[in-house]
Amino acid sequence: MGNFLSSSFSCDGIFSRCLDCTLTKAAYVSELKDNLAVLQTEHQKLIEARNDVMRRVTIAEEQHDMKRLDQVDGWLSRVDTMGTKVDKLTEDRSREIEKLCLGDYCSMNCKSSYKFGRKMAKKLQDVAALKSEGDFNDVAGRVLKDSVDEIPIDPKIIGMQSLFDKVIRFQVWNSCVSSS
Repeated sequence: MGNFLSSSFSCDGIFSRCLDCTLTKAAYVSELKDNLAVLQTEHQKLIEARNDVMRRVTIAEEQHDMKRLDQVDGWLSRVDTMGTKVDKLTEDRSREIEKLCLGDYCSMNCKSSYKFGRKMAKKLQDVAALKSEGDFNDVAGRVLKDSVDEIPIDPKIIGMQSLFDKVIRFQVWNSCVSSS
């Protein structure tokens, strides 16, 4: 009899987990329109952050002879890639929204809408994470100068190379004659 009671408690736990899982999956469909709007807003904020970073990079590179940091360059590249992915989801949105029914809480193709809603929620998280990574204190660093110092040539020597060569030959000839 004790086994019967413990089994009923575990069934309640399993039922509760199944219900949570089902509600979570249903939320992907029922919140599809809202998540689309939020994704577009967050993506626009990401673009604005990218533009601000690019403005700072341009100023540093052009006015201060600096070079953008690799982490900034990588972040800008990831933002551009994310833009392509968000644009692809935005293209597919009208087809997925047409599938919604019952006040947008259900779909005529639940599996397709669920997958699309899950992708949308994942992209929303990715955009938010990428936006938070873009808060840079420094966007560029000083460019290291060459370690070789240029030695200026005395301006009096320029144009007098042939005379200089004659002096050198004379010294060589004198040293040969004096040693013999």
